[in-house]
Amino acid sequence: MLADNKTPFSAIGFEHEHRDGGLMVVIAARGTFDLLADGKLQIAEQQALVLKDVFDGRPLSTPLVRAGDLIPFKPAADVTVLANAHSPDGRPAWHWPVGVSVDKTVDHVLRVHAPRAWKWNREGLLGRWKLDYTAKGATEVPLDYRYSFGGVLNGDPNVDGKNIVAMPDQRNPIGRGPIARDNNVKRDIDYPAAQIENPEEPLTDAQQRIEPEGFGPVPPWWTWRKRHVGTCDDDWTKMRAPRAPHDFKYSYFQVAHPNLVLPSYLKGGEMIKLTGLVPGGGDLRFHVPDITPWATFDFIDGRQVKARLHCDGLHIDLRQGPPWRVDLTWRAWMVSCPEFWKINLFQSTFAEVAHLPFSDEAGLLEVNR
Repeated sequence: MLADNKTPFSAIGFEHEHRDGGLMVVIAARGTFDLLADGKLQIAEQQALVLKDVFDGRPLSTPLVRAGDLIPFKPAADVTVLANAHSPDGRPAWHWPVGVSVDKTVDHVLRVHAPRAWKWNREGLLGRWKLDYTAKGATEVPLDYRYSFGGVLNGDPNVDGKNIVAMPDQRNPIGRGPIARDNNVKRDIDYPAAQIENPEEPLTDAQQRIEPEGFGPVPPWWTWRKRHVGTCDDDWTKMRAPRAPHDFKYSYFQVAHPNLVLPSYLKGGEMIKLTGLVPGGGDLRFHVPDITPWATFDFIDGRQVKARLHCDGLHIDLRQGPPWRVDLTWRAWMVSCPEFWKINLFQSTFAEVAHLPFSDEAGLLEVNR
């Protein structure tokens, strides 16, 4: 299907069934860059697609670290970051801010904490659960959903003596949950508390349920994505499956935390600022490369359609380096037909191909629309 790739990046052509019927002919590309300590980007020697979701370990108990490229369409751009939070000047601290910003579009700031836990405070007549630090500060905290709010209800005494219940928080099943409201909860146990939070919604109460926070990609069965699947009831099973439900939303394929899904696509040139995510805890800035792949869709009867690809993903990995890793993903699609033949892929700047048709969830659109 992909006959010729004139870009330095990896790409693939594939078919996918559209929600509303018919086949989508999709072209997807991934470009990998080395991010240097001075903020410069250079094209990496190794380029490779991600053909399936990659987890840090077992999918149900570890975070997603790479989202697969066999996605037909995304309505907007995702920004995901894999990193550790580093304290200012590398000095031990109880807590400090970290952030990701994209020009003036997104400025997502979180607060990370040194290890802390819910401890039973026996002072007074009734006692209470108190949030206490368990270490003398920290210089590094993994920005990993296992350290964010979520997971299971801690301390439930009715599950064979285990400190779990069957159903974890579906927003973040692998996180750290609240304390059960039960007088029989074991009070001689310290329960690890979330270390990542929104500073505008701090964790202050043992039964509090705050929004899970993080910068990494989100698995497809977590609530943030699953809520877009649509209605999978008996009628769907009998009349429509395995096609997507009528009310399926392509936002399902957005893999970023909801606060890091951009209002639209990246065009190139955007300033990215990462705060507290590299050793020393300072800021790291770089610009998104001004690269826009475009494709020709060719048919056996001689017709040819040109289209530019949307930049629908910026994926940053700061866990090792420098150089660190930055991936951009691009995508376009059009309706297939029996005369469809092949795709050829090229690259330009955004300005050079801004006039070309582009995809929305219904197909190719002219620019003046």
